[in-house]
Amino acid sequence: MCSMMIKYSHNNIISMDSTFSTNKYGYQLYTLMVFDEHHNGIPIAWVISSRNTIDDISKWILALFSIGNKERPDWHVQTFITDDATAEIEALR
Repeated sequence: MCSMMIKYSHNNIISMDSTFSTNKYGYQLYTLMVFDEHHNGIPIAWVISSRNTIDDISKWILALFSIGNKERPDWHVQTFITDDATAEIEALR
């Protein structure tokens, strides 16, 4: 997952979006994508979560970036794209 994030991300842009309780259990499905040099989206990770809190989102985002930085210390996210979901925006700050 992290190696795909580093290998395929062009300009280190990552996008995240969630389904926001579209199933009967109320679980969210988060999708993380990077964009290649042709601006095609490449899914690199999915997270299923029963909660949509800042703390929960922060945990897996930080874990992903931490592993990515261990794999390649000079890599960092240049741009992170998300919609207007408050918990996602606050988790990125």
